Amino acid sequence: MARQGAGYLGSNKIEVSTSLQEIIPNAPEKWTIPYTMYKLSFRNYDPCTVVLNHKTELFLDAGDGFEMDDRDNPITSFVIKESGIRFNWRGGY
Repeated sequence: MARQGAGYLGSNKIEVSTSLQEIIPNAPEKWTIPYTMYKLSFRNYDPCTVVLNHKTELFLDAGDGFEMDDRDNPITSFVIKESGIRFNWRGGY
């Protein structure tokens, strides 16, 4: 099964989170649907808790990270609960 993505999003440097930070940006104003990530890679340099798609909460120890691809459920929301977490991410939509 081939998937044709529209583009890529992600960090251009190591970022530091704020409390309840959503890392997937809002789609452009003219779009009628949010970014839907079919591929996502997240690397955390500090222990943290993330919430996927507003419902699934996961604890990630420092360096655990999170990976998903087109075989997994698409992600439209990826929230870091704690502030001060160093991270970077990239994904395809």
